Parts: sequence; structure tokens; C-alpha cells
Amino acid sequence: MKRPKLSVCMIVKNEERHIARCLESVQHIADEIIVVDTGSNDRTVDICKSFHAQVYHHKWERDFSQARNASLQHAKGEWILILDADEELDPDTDSLLPSLLTDSLPSLGCVKVVNFTGKQWDENEAFEQRQIRLIRNQRNITFTGRVCEKPEGEEASSTFSLPCTIHHYGYLEQEAQQKHTHNLSLLNTELLTSSTDLSLLYQKAAEYDRGNEHEKAFRLAVDCINECKRKKQIPPPAFYYVKYKLLIDAERYKEAERDINEALRHYPDYCTLHHYKEIIMYQLKKVREAITAFEACLQTNNENHQYVQVKGAADFRSSCWLGVCHAELRQHMTAVLYLQKALNANPKCVRAQRLLDELTKDQAAHA
Repeated sequence: MKRPKLSVCMIVKNEERHIARCLESVQHIADEIIVVDTGSNDRTVDICKSFHAQVYHHKWERDFSQARNASLQHAKGEWILILDADEELDPDTDSLLPSLLTDSLPSLGCVKVVNFTGKQWDENEAFEQRQIRLIRNQRNITFTGRVCEKPEGEEASSTFSLPCTIHHYGYLEQEAQQKHTHNLSLLNTELLTSSTDLSLLYQKAAEYDRGNEHEKAFRLAVDCINECKRKKQIPPPAFYYVKYKLLIDAERYKEAERDINEALRHYPDYCTLHHYKEIIMYQLKKVREAITAFEACLQTNNENHQYVQVKGAADFRSSCWLGVCHAELRQHMTAVLYLQKALNANPKCVRAQRLLDELTKDQAAHA
């Protein structure tokens, strides 16, 4: 059976530092690469053309949806993959993509997007979420929203999930600082006419967090949670993600303990909430309660597209923390097993390696 053609669509501006990495990751699976440039004055366009991309120029109107829709107009493939210049398709999963696209699928496909934070690319500092990045090429599906654009249309109601991963580097410190003010400005403009849009309010809280305006991020998340409660609505899970992340970062563990169970009653399958609870319990010296929470974390499904997840919460992070907890209870054999499990999932987990070395040295000394 002939596979459907795949178009890769991008919007770019002054991305000469990243664009080659992105294009290299898709050039062997894309039937065509569509690039809409919104005003680059560096080498971005030349680099795109060196990859045989079709480059179109579009005036930037402070509206991501407008530029995104312009890129879709040029796509001729049956399916469209949406990428940004500071992203790349994971080399371990990219070859799967073309073979998985069939006529029987719904019109929108989700993939896992891993967002790296901190100073450098490191799995120990990343969060992930499933996002719609595959679109069946139908003219009745368009993007809406000046920022945090979303696909809409009568065919946009059902989605499917693909076992593919995109790596996103735009939240690394150097990149995030440059984009922070710009993104906040766009969000504030959009909120002038959509002041109660909870997805935009979450993005604003997340942007405050990335810009190191942590108290503003915390206050906005808590205000949104309280407003939902006042309306007798369940707060969206992303606000709990921001709230407990910031409380833990600030070492406000007693405050975090007060209502973490209420959040988990709303979202009992939210892996990262279990992960946050286990850290809170451990820091409050409630080691056995922490172990229960870590074990619950390992048993939850990590695929719900509503949830922003700490990368590794469902595997190496919880396994490492279980090793720490059992070591503290002097259950060294169990601790070693969990630490080895953590390192199998992520060989770069420094804390697991360090504790494992200490425990195996002690065992050797007493042998």
C-alpha cells in the first residue's frame, strides 16, 4: 500500500542557530518541507534552501495562528507535521512516523513533546506533554489564537496518539530569557479579549515561572484554582502542576502538604502530582508515606494529554527516590534494586549513581 505523503510545516524568524538541526531530523521522512519566514535578517532562509525547503515570506502581524495557517496553505501532502525551529524529531522514533499514518485515523495526531529547561540539554531538567502536531491536510482545519495556537474545525474533535517524540530546546535558559518578554506581551494582548481563557492563564503563569517571576506565577496559579473552586468547577491540572512545582522549589513543604491530596482526588492518575506528593512527604521526614506515593507514581499512566509531566517521574525519578527512602530506612538491598532500576531508565541520573556507589562500598566493607 502506498504511504501517504508527509509535509513538514514551520514558521521561522532568525533561527540560524537551530534550524539545521531541526531540518536534519526530518529531511529523510518529509516529502516536502514548507517554511514560512516572518522577517529573518540572518542566514535562516539560506540554510532552509540548502535543505531544499520551500521558503515563503509572510509579514509578521504578532499572530502565530495567522503565520501557521499561511504555512498550511502551501502543503500538498496528505498529512502535515508541525515543527518549530528550536525543535527536532527524536532519531529513535522518527522512522516510525510515515508508516503509522493511514486513512483510517482521525484528523489530529498527538506526539510527546519533551521540553528541556535549565542551562543545558539534560533529561534531569525537563518536562513533557502530549501535543497535537500531526494534521490531516484538510482545508477546514485551521489554527486560532494569537499565541498558544490551537487547531479548530469540524474535523478537529477526535485525536489519536503516536509513539513519537519531539525535543524542544526553546525553554533552555538562554533561549527562554530572550523570548520571555515577547511571549508575555502576546499573552497579555490575547487576554484583553479572552480574560477567562484558562489555557492562556496557565501559559502566562508558566511564562512567569520561566522568567524567574516565581511569586507572580504562584499567585496567578492559586488565583485560578480558587476561582474555579468558587464556581464549583474542577481546576485544570496544569495549575496544580505550577502550584506544587513552585512550592517545592521554594521548600515550602508544609504549605504544599495541606491540599495536595485534594488535587490528587481530582486527578488520581496524574503521575507528576504523585511525584510531588512523594517529595513533600520525604522532605517532611514522613519516609513511609513518601514510599507509598512513589509506588503510586510508578503505577500511573503517563500518557494523558491533559497533563504536564515532569520527565522521568514515572520511571527513573521515582525509582531513584525509592532508593533514597529505602536507604534511609536501612533497607539497603531494596534500595540497591531501585537505584539500579533508575539507572537502567536513565544512566545519567547522578543522584542514583552516587548513592548506589555509597551503598555498594558499604556492602563490600562489611562483607
